[in-house]
Amino acid sequence: MIKPIWAAVGGLALLGTAGGVGALVVASTGGEEEAAFEPKSTAVPATIAPSPVMDTPSPGPDEAPEYQLDVPSFAPTRKCPSSGAETGTKTWRWGDVTVITSEGNGIRAGGLLHPYSQPVMAIFSEDDTSEQVMIDAFTGQLVSAGPDDDPVFEKREEIAPALNTVSICPFDPAAAPWPYTGAAPEGPRLTLGKLTFLQPDPSSGVQWSFQSADPGGLFLVLETARSEVAIDSATGNVSDVTARIHPDDKAAFDRYISTIELAGN
Repeated sequence: MIKPIWAAVGGLALLGTAGGVGALVVASTGGEEEAAFEPKSTAVPATIAPSPVMDTPSPGPDEAPEYQLDVPSFAPTRKCPSSGAETGTKTWRWGDVTVITSEGNGIRAGGLLHPYSQPVMAIFSEDDTSEQVMIDAFTGQLVSAGPDDDPVFEKREEIAPALNTVSICPFDPAAAPWPYTGAAPEGPRLTLGKLTFLQPDPSSGVQWSFQSADPGGLFLVLETARSEVAIDSATGNVSDVTARIHPDDKAAFDRYISTIELAGN
């Protein structure tokens, strides 16, 4: 039996609870074949699979929350943000949705991907990730808001300004930043297990997560709202069993994985 332990996005624990929406936990049963890759190579031994259920509507909650929260009203616009975030702001993309947050206000955004439901973007507080609003990654419509076990939405006023920036901007790989176009960043490398890797620009729609599975161990997971691939943090092996890569993301995933380095190589 595969037993998930936890999952995190960008270093912060973040789990979706509405209608089965949540971070996909990647596991190895021990009988799966894993395709090895050489860090710094350009070949990615992962299959191209159809985009996951992106044409179906987001499910609602399985049951009504214990409390009805006062969620700020917002109306997504159909206008793409200008390239390059304004000073003091950060642009986040997940699927066709973009959100802008102010630096230093403790509000972030991240994507949640599940194999059986529509991908969603979560806009949440760094202090308490249960204080979040989830929106559909392709329509921008409200899916859920939390916490659903507390009558007080403490971060309502902090999250409201970000909701007012929600835009529907169809993803264009030719206009997206690295790893889709341009050179890899010179910034510091992050570490997970024996892997070191680069932080993608959040406006690219690419994010990393680290996920633990029992059995299986710890994985670095590269994700977009349409694709995902898991890399064993101890061996650098790419799981070709769990990989789903949309054609629009294939070249970018190749490019990103080619920059991953494995300690001891």
